[in-house]
Amino acid sequence: MTDITKLMRPHLVKVATYHGVDPSEELARSAGIKPEDVIRLNANENPYGAPGAVHDALKNIEVHLYPDPEQRKLRTKLAEYTGQPIGRVMAGAGGDEIIDLLLRLFTEPGQKLIDCEPTFGMYAFCARIADAPVVMVPRKDDWSIDLDGVLTAIDDRTRLIFLASPNNPTGNLLTEIEARTLLDTGLILAVDETYFEFCGKTLCHLLDEYENLVILRSFSKWAGIAGLRVGYCIGSETLIGHLMDIKQPYNINAAAEAAAIAALDNRDDVLQRANTLIEQRKRLEATLDGLAGVKFYPSEGNFLLCRFEGRSAKEVYEALGRRGIFVRLFEKDRLENALRISAGTPEQTDRLVAVLTEILS
Repeated sequence: MTDITKLMRPHLVKVATYHGVDPSEELARSAGIKPEDVIRLNANENPYGAPGAVHDALKNIEVHLYPDPEQRKLRTKLAEYTGQPIGRVMAGAGGDEIIDLLLRLFTEPGQKLIDCEPTFGMYAFCARIADAPVVMVPRKDDWSIDLDGVLTAIDDRTRLIFLASPNNPTGNLLTEIEARTLLDTGLILAVDETYFEFCGKTLCHLLDEYENLVILRSFSKWAGIAGLRVGYCIGSETLIGHLMDIKQPYNINAAAEAAAIAALDNRDDVLQRANTLIEQRKRLEATLDGLAGVKFYPSEGNFLLCRFEGRSAKEVYEALGRRGIFVRLFEKDRLENALRISAGTPEQTDRLVAVLTEILS
């Protein structure tokens, strides 16, 4: 038989993939519980889901018609929400599509992306798919970027720098001074502000000065519509125009468009739910302060990165899982004894605190 792998692009025959979180049904099966008893604190989702207005918007979608390839209604709403001209915004099928499009637009095979681990794994994954070598510049012990290290790593093949602010999973922000220094190199700086609604801090004001800046955001975390995959980016009209040219024509499906518009129209309600998650993160911080054997890092997101002493993070992860509570386990060197825990509802926090106290006592 023909070995079809010989017809594949060599760098894709065996690629290190990105592993997302399992569905609740699979988590329930592994824990021996009912799906409705699963507490998902492993994906930074909004456990409240979307408000009623979003569900109402999904009821009368004309599913037999293609959505608007120019995203006119959604981009108008995004322009209003961000305070940017409509020509500076574009929606994507989650932030992941925009990451992929930026690599398609700016890199040829062999041209480089700079990444700063630990961080969101999709930057490096999309680079591998695009055959763009990833230059990894490790973060400092306080999780800030090694600015000198990044500048030293730049050469004539470097095209893109990806930085999340707040960073996932560490929760810290990219400073304006750091951003300006990197933008002054002339490279494309993609700042991922997926968790903007939980911190209220942005670098969008730099767009008036730098055409090489692009901001990425998402509806997955704050708006409670992760399952519909809606993200967006903010950049110069030149950059957005080229991204619009190369995106799939109907990349935002009708349901996703309707839900995102409804979330923006009802953002006071949605943002109140996001504020509740900030309160629960702070409540969790106060609890962990009183528990021996665990340390957390300050976070500007809806999650905490926790490190354990006296027992392995995997042991804590498995003990939580047996009780139906699922958090994010990392197995890379610098995070091998750490867990990322998403903020949940007050009831979920109650359960998490009780189980953690039992495990760590």
